[in-house]
Amino acid sequence: MKVSKLYLLGLVMTYIIGLKWGYTDFISPSFTYFGYINLNPGIGAQVISFILALTPLIYVSKDVKTPSQVVFWLLYTMVLIPAIIIPDYIRVEPLDQILWLKLAILLALFMIYSVSYLQPLQIAFIQMRTQTVLIGLLFVWCIQWGIILRTFGLQLHFTEVDDVYDLREQYRSQVNRFSGYAVNWQSKIIHTFMLVWGVLNRNKIFIILGIVGQLLIFSITGHKSILLSSVFVLGLLFCLRKEGHNFATVFLFGLNTLMYSTFLLDSWLMTTEFTSIFVRRMLVTPGLLLSYYFDFFSANEKIHLAHSIFSSFLNYPYDQLPAFLIGEHYFKRPDLAANANVWADAYANFGYAGIGVFTLVLCGVLYLYDSISTKHSLRFSALLIAMPAWSLVDTSFITAILTHGILLAIILNYLMNSQRKVDFVEKSIGN
Repeated sequence: MKVSKLYLLGLVMTYIIGLKWGYTDFISPSFTYFGYINLNPGIGAQVISFILALTPLIYVSKDVKTPSQVVFWLLYTMVLIPAIIIPDYIRVEPLDQILWLKLAILLALFMIYSVSYLQPLQIAFIQMRTQTVLIGLLFVWCIQWGIILRTFGLQLHFTEVDDVYDLREQYRSQVNRFSGYAVNWQSKIIHTFMLVWGVLNRNKIFIILGIVGQLLIFSITGHKSILLSSVFVLGLLFCLRKEGHNFATVFLFGLNTLMYSTFLLDSWLMTTEFTSIFVRRMLVTPGLLLSYYFDFFSANEKIHLAHSIFSSFLNYPYDQLPAFLIGEHYFKRPDLAANANVWADAYANFGYAGIGVFTLVLCGVLYLYDSISTKHSLRFSALLIAMPAWSLVDTSFITAILTHGILLAIILNYLMNSQRKVDFVEKSIGN
């Protein structure tokens, strides 16, 4: 085995060990009341889960060459590994039927990685000036901010990071269909585009608009992922600084550094605040909710997309949306939106068939995006879809496509592709 492969193996093992340590020593003791229990799984179950979590390393490379491979690493670290490791701690029998669910997600992730080996589609691009696209984007930005300000007003509620629940409740009570789309498109795509374009082209105005825009959206919604999004995007930009070479190594090293730093800070300050924000919410919760979704929708009726855009044609069997249904059933809080990842939602809709079909559609979307990106900088294309891809960690696939900006990312990447100005700017920066 090559040294680079051994190093990658060591980083993933360090990540898994950190995830387990964070759960047993920091998260579970402080959040047992909230469903983060520890039933002390046996060594045998833990070893099997550990091996399953390492399985993708058989076929992956430390380098990335397409945006879909960047999406793979996000889903591998933030969805698959927690989905395999965390359920062991909350289940009486860790090796029960959920083992088949873990294997199904492993297969789904392999399918996503395989997309990068397909021959790209031949895309006919519309000839459009970059300035025209930017002016159009700024026009949409102004229109959507008009909708946001009309709905919520100008709010500068930069409260304590852990004191945002009242703000979220206020946001839910005020948001409507149009302002909801505006908030999500701004936070997931438009501000990310501005930040990335600004950094790659050394445009300070776009950088400021991107960062300040995210801060203002956070002050309205109270969603911590929005507050951290600029750091997330800039971190990925650093990982991609060599156009994908050694991406996985740098990404995992950074993720491990962040995770273990939160443990050290919380140990020093005798709190769990940093672990709660960066590990519990971002990494552990997707695995926890996968187990709860699996249990509930294995014993109860599947949803069959009756809560989605197809609700007019289908009969929804429950009186609450899935996220609130799980929030009330397992956390005893009917106001809690327990949003799960793309595969938990797929299982809730159609069981294992849903995981297969949703993954195939996701592969098709990523294949199209990769094909559009062939004439573009990897950094630009990958970072443009990074935030929508991150939303797959705690969002259904259809919501991620329409509301959280995957479709918009495809359109923007396509339009910007006719003028490859970013490529030339990046080469000059690299020199």
